Amino acid sequence: MPIEFHCEHCGKHVRAADEHAGKTAKCPSCHQPVYVPEPVSDEDVLRIAPLDPRDEQERSRLLRETADLTRKIRSDKETGAEPGPAKRAAAASDDIPTRDVDVEPLIIEYVKLMAKGDLAAAEALARDIRKHWTAAEAVMQRLTIDEIGHPALSSIPRPVLVGFFKRLREKK
Repeated sequence: MPIEFHCEHCGKHVRAADEHAGKTAKCPSCHQPVYVPEPVSDEDVLRIAPLDPRDEQERSRLLRETADLTRKIRSDKETGAEPGPAKRAAAASDDIPTRDVDVEPLIIEYVKLMAKGDLAAAEALARDIRKHWTAAEAVMQRLTIDEIGHPALSSIPRPVLVGFFKRLREKK
């Protein structure tokens, strides 16, 4: 049975006879030297179990909880307050206010709209965000540098997120 693999230079599908396993040969398409791998045996195939949706939901819940707690701790450090029992109870239930208006939900919705390609709605929301620019800038900065990103933005790659924030800043 021939060994099948892809050329590492041009990506073309290559077939080689079993006797060439472990040797270097020339790709028939680009003529570059390629290593012919050993044939794959049944022992080499890794059997994996399907994902359990409950595990994914639990993981998502834990990530949200961790992100919320991290924001609360940072907020307490910035204000220099030592969280007492009442403050800890309130921290578990509500979000961190950002000055007069909490712009974080607006910014998160803006990013989601941009990711979906709904530019008109995103621009309308951006006008509201720009009314509270100082608070918005602080939230964007925090969302950009947080190691544990906001759960609602976890599917958006960091460079794309930075690009959306850059666009929001440019139109200021």
